[in-house]
Amino acid sequence: MPLFRGGAVLAKEELILSRRLFVNQLYDLYGPLLTEKQREAWELHEFSDLSLSETAEKLGASRQAVHDLISRSRERLEELEALLGFHRREEGFEEEIRSLRMVLEERRGSTGTNPRPEEDHDVRRTS
Repeated sequence: MPLFRGGAVLAKEELILSRRLFVNQLYDLYGPLLTEKQREAWELHEFSDLSLSETAEKLGASRQAVHDLISRSRERLEELEALLGFHRREEGFEEEIRSLRMVLEERRGSTGTNPRPEEDHDVRRTS
């Protein structure tokens, strides 16, 4: 399959990757709230990159049981985000930090000086 066959293929691949990244970020936030079995299946499948069959073999379960377990885990992670919104808040904080950094860089550029003079000098104290 070509890497780029029009914008649609690339956009679909980017969407899939973006979705996977989002769900794994949810796992980072809410993983401890999943059951031990859900965490184990998730980590084998997502982080160790095992297939459903390989994960099932490791867990001593059927492929269908592992598929259901991972699907329920994904649903639970999304449910927790909908209820608690930690990921959404974190994204908002990161955007605010980027915005403040841009303002800071603009101020540094317009004045030609560093607005934080303590960064201009070595301020170590000697006793």
